[in-house]
Amino acid sequence: MQANLPSFFSFHQANDLTRVGNKNDGGYLVSKSDLIKTDLLIGLGICDDWSFESHFTKLNDVEVVAYDASIDFKFWIKRGIIMTLKNPFNFYVIKKFLSYKKFFRGKHKLIKKFVGLNTADDLHCSFEEILKNVSSKNIFFKIDVEGSEYRFLNEIVKHQDRITGLVIELHNCDIHLEKIKEFLNNFQLNLVHIHANNYSSLKYPDKLPLVLELTFSRYAQNSCINYLPHKFDKPNDRFQDEIEIIIS
Repeated sequence: MQANLPSFFSFHQANDLTRVGNKNDGGYLVSKSDLIKTDLLIGLGICDDWSFESHFTKLNDVEVVAYDASIDFKFWIKRGIIMTLKNPFNFYVIKKFLSYKKFFRGKHKLIKKFVGLNTADDLHCSFEEILKNVSSKNIFFKIDVEGSEYRFLNEIVKHQDRITGLVIELHNCDIHLEKIKEFLNNFQLNLVHIHANNYSSLKYPDKLPLVLELTFSRYAQNSCINYLPHKFDKPNDRFQDEIEIIIS
């Protein structure tokens, strides 16, 4: 399956990319140079997958601050009921819960808030609020917030001097293409990798991917050779073909 991207997505691939996180959905390619220069990892959007955060800390034992208000007691009960109905002898949810309790403790913190809105309730916070609560100037961000990323792209640009690296999922790219273009023009970290999420469709007739995963780097040395998918890329949906990207 082949997808097309406009020319403003042109990039120079990092020559030290490594895969962090799951083999399929939940894993991202990042620059090793950024990884080792990071002293704080902030993960926006966790749900039931903290494989990126867990793997990152095995490569560089940094503090982790994750944000997601969807993970509460009801979340685990609902997951447990669903999995039990499917297979009473499947202990996946129990193992996942124990893994969750093991990882999110000590210097690995989970803050039960959604990021992107500044509201009066306790379930939301702004990107600005996140940065006010930390002092680090060497932050790596992982952002997968199901469309809310467009609410704070300008704030990412505003605070880019504190960012070592960034992986971000961009949703509904066809609707937000101009916002994405503006972000790419204003964000000074180098775009070093692009991956299309094959859980989502391509828009026809232009074959634009509806969900993209972008990696940005401050410290990577760039290669003149770009090939997509990269040898470390894996399809998010392992039962579907990977998407090949052509940049016009």
